[in-house]
Formats: sequence, structure tokens, C-alpha cells
Amino acid sequence: MERVLAIVGDYYHPEEKIKETLEFVLKNTYWVDYASINNFSMLIREDPYLVIIGRENKLNPQDKNSLIWMDDEIENLLVDYVSNGGKLLVMHSGLASYDVSGKYVRELTRGYFKYHPERKMVKYYGRYPDKDKDIYFEIFDEHYFVEVDKESTNIFLYSTSLDGESVAGWYHEYGKGKILCLTPAHNEALANENLRKLLRDLILWM
Repeated sequence: MERVLAIVGDYYHPEEKIKETLEFVLKNTYWVDYASINNFSMLIREDPYLVIIGRENKLNPQDKNSLIWMDDEIENLLVDYVSNGGKLLVMHSGLASYDVSGKYVRELTRGYFKYHPERKMVKYYGRYPDKDKDIYFEIFDEHYFVEVDKESTNIFLYSTSLDGESVAGWYHEYGKGKILCLTPAHNEALANENLRKLLRDLILWM
């Protein structure tokens, strides 16, 4: 089986809930190697089939001067990995608290988290990037509002709630590789059957 490297979980998003979802979605198809902030730079050098980032940059967001995990070395390793044919999936908080002028946001994700209101019902709708099929589901979720460079990516998913509308999923090529960003979902919402199906379909497409 192909190897997936995942670094997930942070102050607001327990690692166990994300791992449970990934294990369910990827079972019998991919082998998942979970990295820590201490060994990620070593493991990405082993050229995994896919890298998943599902954690924010700040180590302690409650601290005004929180340390961050993604330094220049890791940014450069990610850029090299994707440009040489790697696949990068960025989930939910993987879009949060990263330097918007750094290579991770400016060159790779081309979008970033701005804010979210209190959790409520959020509708996700769009169209699969690889087939003539609509996407639609509703979950009780954090409605992520994001800033996306729409001119340099392909948007396939939107979100709407009583608080407004935002982009929720986009993808683009970078060098020989591919990047896909997805804003849902927060903790318990990861258990939603429709979200898990979408996540699996998108990973298989990548």
C-alpha cells in the first residue's frame, strides 16, 4: 500500500478525533504514518505518496507569543516535495495561523483561515473536481471563513450558514504535484458520513 504522512491535532483539535477519521477513510487503501513536530522534516524526506496537514501553526494559541512548528526549513521541504510530484492535502486547522507571506500560504495553499463564528449548521455544496456529480451535505460545524487567491486555484466547494458564505474547498497543481485544501470539519463533525465519503473520494482522486 502507498504510504501517507500525516501531521494532525493541535490545541483546539484533538489528534485522536482526526486519526479516527483518517483511519476510517484510508483503511485497506493507504498506510498512514503519523508525524510529530519533531520528526516531520525527517519523514517527509522519505517521499510519501501523500502528505496531510491538519494542525494549526501555533503550538499554544492561548499564548500571545506562541511558538510555531513550521519554520523555513519545513516550508522549503514542503515546496520541494510538492514541486517534485508530491501530493498535499490541507484540512481545517491546517489553514490556521500560518504566515500569510510565507511559502506555505503564498505558494502552496494559496488560501488561509480568517475566522469562524460559534458553531452552527453549515451547508457545504459544490461539484466534484473529477466527475459530473454534485456535493451537498449539512453538518453542525465551525464555519470557516477563508481568504483564497481565486485566480490561482480551482474552487469546487462552498459553505453557507446564517453567518454568510465562504469558499470551502479548492485545488491546484504546483510543479509536478497537486495541492487540495478543505475547510471542514471540526472535531465531532468529522464523524459525518457524507464528509468522510467526500474526503475518501478526494484522496483517491489526488
